[in-house]
Amino acid sequence: MNNIKSLFAGAAGLLATTVAFAGANESANLSAVIGAGSLEIVASSLTGPYAPVGGAVSITGVTQADALAFEIDGITIDDLDGNGSGWVLTATPAANLTDGSNNLPIGTTGGFNNPSDAAPTTVDNANQVTYSSGAGVDDYTLDYDVAYTIPAFTDAGTYTGVVAFAITSL
Repeated sequence: MNNIKSLFAGAAGLLATTVAFAGANESANLSAVIGAGSLEIVASSLTGPYAPVGGAVSITGVTQADALAFEIDGITIDDLDGNGSGWVLTATPAANLTDGSNNLPIGTTGGFNNPSDAAPTTVDNANQVTYSSGAGVDDYTLDYDVAYTIPAFTDAGTYTGVVAFAITSL
């Protein structure tokens, strides 16, 4: 009999607890805004000036095709804009390296190479690469190569030029 009394007492306590805390269910609505980051070429990855591979070149009586080759290694891209579309990176090398009125014409453009994430990367041409992944990317790296020709009997001097890089979202 004591067991039955205990059973009824336990059931009554459970019922009282349920009734005491019963009521309409309520919920709290949550909302958060996540702002877009940037799509950028990390400026510090392009610190220079860059010296030609192999060092200085001497003047000769013949044209030296691609004698001044430049390697810009470790160009870093951060795609944190959150749109999931990927990007296109273009390079525009100077048509000539100049020293006053003296010019060294562009030679072979080796272009973009060694992407850190090869699967979604397409090298469209020597001066354009497309990253088509829908996911953002941080610290994506690739290299860019370009060479200049030294004409026969060119003037001695310090020749300079730039390669301009631009990135746009797909």
